[in-house]
Amino acid sequence: MEKKKIEITVENSVKALDIREGKLPDLHIPGKIEIYDHVISSAYEFLRKEGIEPCFIKDSYIRYSIEERYINLFYNTRNINPDTVTGVLKLHPDLKKFEINQGKSYTTHSLADFIRMNRHYFESKDVALKLVSELQNFKAKVDKEIESSDDKRANVKMFMVQKVVSNIPTEFVLLLPLFIGSEKTPIKVEIDINAQDISCTLISPALKELIDTESKAIIDQQLKQIEELYPQLKMFQA
Repeated sequence: MEKKKIEITVENSVKALDIREGKLPDLHIPGKIEIYDHVISSAYEFLRKEGIEPCFIKDSYIRYSIEERYINLFYNTRNINPDTVTGVLKLHPDLKKFEINQGKSYTTHSLADFIRMNRHYFESKDVALKLVSELQNFKAKVDKEIESSDDKRANVKMFMVQKVVSNIPTEFVLLLPLFIGSEKTPIKVEIDINAQDISCTLISPALKELIDTESKAIIDQQLKQIEELYPQLKMFQA
């Protein structure tokens, strides 16, 4: 390789200059940040911390879904390693374990045991104890009603079951948080008893609407906070 003469002028009281030969070190490219399945406020919390460069906001965007309850942030997407933050509005484990509207089938005895172990979620402990007692004795009462009847036809048996069901407080109120991080809210729940096999399921016509309404309110609030931080940040609904 042909050698070239380079002239260097040293100024500002610099008395010595070291010149080194060899390869330059590889260019350092910072690793990307990936945060998945954290709380719904994750994108907002990420954006409000130190280290966010406003100049990169134009190359960033939000994708969200109210139905699927998530807010995803893609930050500095023109970078080789863009950052990704996924916030999810997760149903609370306490709510999920009741399996309301999920078709979970119980025997009267197993439902009585479940209620007894979870009576602290009931708005009224007296209602919980009455439910436990009635469900535990349910089959015996039905059998006794059928025994005392001269008519053993199936429709009569169903009538006897319905007669015993009428003694059970089939509607009650649970105090449960809907989502992780949310406060407890009253939820009206019903016991649906199948007269044919005397199985029980927990249903709540209001719960689905309550989850949908609260999901929209929480996600809208998060998006509003993000927009107040960076009005120029693009947002897309999935």
